[in-house]
Amino acid sequence: MKIHIARWLTLISYAALVAAVVIWVMQLDQSRQLAMFLMGTVPLLPWVRGVLHGRLKPHVGLALTALLYLTHGSVEGFTNGTLLGWIEAAIALLLIISASMYVRWSAIAAQQ
Repeated sequence: MKIHIARWLTLISYAALVAAVVIWVMQLDQSRQLAMFLMGTVPLLPWVRGVLHGRLKPHVGLALTALLYLTHGSVEGFTNGTLLGWIEAAIALLLIISASMYVRWSAIAAQQ
């Protein structure tokens, strides 16, 4: 049961992180939007297929990639004081924890 909860939390926080990045990019001026959109979303794309299929290695890769978004959100939150930065950091932290717990619990269940 906890494996399914961790999986759904991972999927929900994954989608929320993509949405937060898109919302953050939409607030920028028109000249930088495309470059920032690509820089914000492309690192999340390689993990989509594996995470949707429930594989363990893409979950690990996604958790490590989410560390970048945690750092970005924290820096935005501390330097500019933006609420969106803190939201991004919180979503990334939830993604890191849920993906890590999914990998841990799935690996333990596979060994038994």
